Amino acid sequence: MDPDKAYMDKLEGELNERQAEVDELKANVQQVRAEAQLEYDDKIEAAEENIQELKENSADAWSDIKHGVKDAWSELSNAASKAAAKFKRD
Repeated sequence: MDPDKAYMDKLEGELNERQAEVDELKANVQQVRAEAQLEYDDKIEAAEENIQELKENSADAWSDIKHGVKDAWSELSNAASKAAAKFKRD
């Protein structure tokens, strides 16, 4: 076999391996993005439910509900921060 041909075949094989690694990384990013979106959607839904509950309840219940809203908002903020951090690391 021609040495140049063998070298080119070797380089092509290595290039194919790198492409497979890139494809795997892309799949991982898509999975992380989907997981983050699901978590974010859940937190948004919880926050919306709490806001609706606030609208429906009287002022007497405000202090009880306020804590739940604060907790939900905190969880939403944390989830968004974690999702952003995952993308910055990748």
